[in-house]
Amino acid sequence: MTTTTKESEVFETLSLIKYDVNLAQIAKLKAEYMPLVITDLADKEQFEAVHAGRMTMVKVRTTIEKARVRQKASALKYGRDVDAAAKELLTESEPVEAHLQAEEDKVINEQKRLEAEAAEIEKAKIQKRVDALFAYNVILPYMDVATMSDEEFENLRQKSEEAWSAEKVRLANEEAARIQKDKELADERAELDRRVAQQVKIDKEQAHKEKVIRIEREKFEKEKKKAQEVKERAELEAKEKIEREKREAREAEAKAELERYTKAKDEKEAKEKIEREAKELKEREEAEKAEAARQEALKPDKEKLITFAEKILQLTETEISVSNEGAVRIFSNAIDGLLETAKYINEEAEVM
Repeated sequence: MTTTTKESEVFETLSLIKYDVNLAQIAKLKAEYMPLVITDLADKEQFEAVHAGRMTMVKVRTTIEKARVRQKASALKYGRDVDAAAKELLTESEPVEAHLQAEEDKVINEQKRLEAEAAEIEKAKIQKRVDALFAYNVILPYMDVATMSDEEFENLRQKSEEAWSAEKVRLANEEAARIQKDKELADERAELDRRVAQQVKIDKEQAHKEKVIRIEREKFEKEKKKAQEVKERAELEAKEKIEREKREAREAEAKAELERYTKAKDEKEAKEKIEREAKELKEREEAEKAEAARQEALKPDKEKLITFAEKILQLTETEISVSNEGAVRIFSNAIDGLLETAKYINEEAEVM
C-alpha cells in the first residue's frame, strides 16, 4: 500500500505505513468466505471449510494487528494513522471472521448440546443405579457405580436384593420374637401390678381399721381425761369452798371474840387470848395444809402435775390494774411465762 504526497511530506522522517495485506486481498477473501454456510450440522466438510476460512481470517487479523503495533511505535500521530488504516482493514475483515465464527459456532454449540444431553442421560442413569442400590441399603462411591458395566451393575443389584430380602426376613423374625417377649413381660408385669394393687388394697383397709380404732381409743381417753379433770376440778372447788367458808367463819368468830375482849376491862388478857387463838388458828391451818399436802402426795404424779398446771392457768386469769408501760410489759411477760409453764407441764405429764 502506498501513501499520498501530502502524507510523505508530513511523515518524511517516518517509515511508510505498510501492511502485509490490503483491501484487495481482503475483498478476495470476503468474496470467497462470506458465501460459506453450514446447512447440515452433521456435515463435517462444511464445518472444516468454515473452520479453515475462520482460521485464515484470524491470521489476517493478527497480521494486521502486529503490523499496526510495529508501525505505531515511531510517533503518536503516526500511530493514529496506523490505527485508522488498520480500522479500515478490520472493518472489512472482521464481518467475514464473525460470519465464519457464527457458522462454526453452530456446530460447536450443537456438539456441546449433544454432549450435555448425553452427560445428563448418563447422570440420570447413574443416579437411577445409585437409587436402586440405596433401596437395598447399599451405598457405594459415585464413581464406582458410574464405571460399572450394565452386566456388573445388574449382578450387584441382584445380590443386593437377595441380601436385603434375607436381612428383611431376619429382622422380621427378630421383631416377632421381640414382640412375643414384650407380650410375656407385659403379662408378668400386669400380674405383678395386680398383686401389688391387691396388697395395697389390703394394707389400706388394715390401715383404715387401725386408724378407726386409734381414733376411738384417743376419743375415749380424751373423754375419760376430761371427765376426770371435771371431777377433780369440782372436788377442788368444793374443797376450796369449804376451806373458804371455814376460814370466813373462824375470822368472824375471831372478830367477834376480839370485840368481846375489847370491851372487857382487861385488854391485856383479851389481847393475849386473841394472839393465842390466832396462833392456834395458824397452827391449825398449817396442820390442815400439811394434811392436804399429805393427801395430795397420795395421788399419781401425773395427776399432781396436771392439777398444778391448772392452778397455774387459774393464776393467768388474775386481773390487775396497771397503767405504767413497764408494769404492763412485766405483767404480760409473767402471764406468757405462766402459760408456757402450764403448757410445758401438761405436755411433759402426757408422756410420763
